[in-house]
Amino acid sequence: MKKISFLPLPVLLSLFLLPGCSQANQFKSLVPISTPIANQWEQKLSPLPTTINLGITFYSQAPFGNWDMPYQEACEEASLLLAYYYVTQKSVTINQFETDLLAMINWEINYFGQYQHTTIAQTAEIAQNYLNYQNLKIIENPTTDQLKAELSQGHPIVAPFAGRYLKNPYFSGEGPIYHMLVLRGYDQSHFITNDVGTKHGENFIYPYETIIETLHNWHDSASLSPNGILNGKSLVLVLQ
Repeated sequence: MKKISFLPLPVLLSLFLLPGCSQANQFKSLVPISTPIANQWEQKLSPLPTTINLGITFYSQAPFGNWDMPYQEACEEASLLLAYYYVTQKSVTINQFETDLLAMINWEINYFGQYQHTTIAQTAEIAQNYLNYQNLKIIENPTTDQLKAELSQGHPIVAPFAGRYLKNPYFSGEGPIYHMLVLRGYDQSHFITNDVGTKHGENFIYPYETIIETLHNWHDSASLSPNGILNGKSLVLVLQ
């Protein structure tokens, strides 16, 4: 009779769990939460930090996993709220986040007539007129170093994208034609994001070139053809 050997339980568990964990971890930043540079003058006197990761709270645009409308089209609102909570040092529960998200959507419907496909200019308008937050700016055609400089000063960045070109493996189907997320930091080769389009989006990393090349504001031609989004300008909204 052959001798039957049994593997210890921890080893058995690792055989099942490691592949999934490894796949998830390859998209996650391990950069610890950072202290930003105090001010612009200090930044000019010293090189940019090698890594930065701002301690921005994460909730997805579908905080309780319901991806029906309006949550399906709420990436802009969710991204703006997360950045706003950070700069105003506001701590919120997931329930409060959902309440804030739905209230913002209702305000947009009354103000703009709709809430889908919010442009960067409209997102800035929401921040100013709804959240009453004025300390912000829009940067056109930002470079990698410009984005890193803003993040190093503790400024979260709300950024719009040609969503399908991000190639996020957690997106449903091909992914959204238009998408918005928060840039929260960087390492030597990647930007660190809070990608509200997936429950796996906290500390999600994208290569520098992916962020720069897929950065596109909403363009109406995207309503006619998915590739129309590539006509959108390269813009970001910085909350200071």
